[in-house]
Amino acid sequence: MMASDRMDLAELYKFDEIYWIPADRPNIPSEATFTPTETPVPALEVPIAAIVEEKINIPVQEKPSIPSGPGLQASLVEEVKSMEPSVPQDSKVLPIVNCRLVVVGKINPTEKERLQLVFSAAPVSLQPTDWQVLEPMDSFSLTEFVEGTQAQIYVFLGDQIPSWKEQLPEGKISQISNKAIYYFPRYISSLKDSEKPLKLAFWNSMKEIISNGK
Repeated sequence: MMASDRMDLAELYKFDEIYWIPADRPNIPSEATFTPTETPVPALEVPIAAIVEEKINIPVQEKPSIPSGPGLQASLVEEVKSMEPSVPQDSKVLPIVNCRLVVVGKINPTEKERLQLVFSAAPVSLQPTDWQVLEPMDSFSLTEFVEGTQAQIYVFLGDQIPSWKEQLPEGKISQISNKAIYYFPRYISSLKDSEKPLKLAFWNSMKEIISNGK
């Protein structure tokens, strides 16, 4: 092919500039300018921004500013507490009791297992369904607690509410509203081998209170 027959690459595509990718378009001045055939859209008399603003011009409530700093969490907690309805203590409900004997105290699993051994031994011979454990409730007086839970025998063990302890004679069987009450200030699982007299005292009291219902 003769040199005069060679066509420059830019000349080949000068009327097809619309197909060029902008990044690949050669920096060669074009002899022809592409003129779109479509009729240009007339400009709106009202700016589009004004129309959009009119459509969405809905008042928005401002969010309250949240204070920053270490006191933020405390202030939020106090706000939540202030919104919660206060429940008076006398509105608390006593647990339902459907057994003969109730053990009152902060009884852990080890203590409960030890009590099960004591109560299941003859002549006491209580089944697991014959007794249950309740924690002391300081929102009630001792009399309200005993009368409201409907058991026949109450065995108080270990730590008790101070106002209750004043009415519970240690190591003695007593009565409240014709119900048998016994207070032992120790937990059975805490008794050592050297404290055999205390173990016997508890065992003899359990035999008496359960057999006689006193």
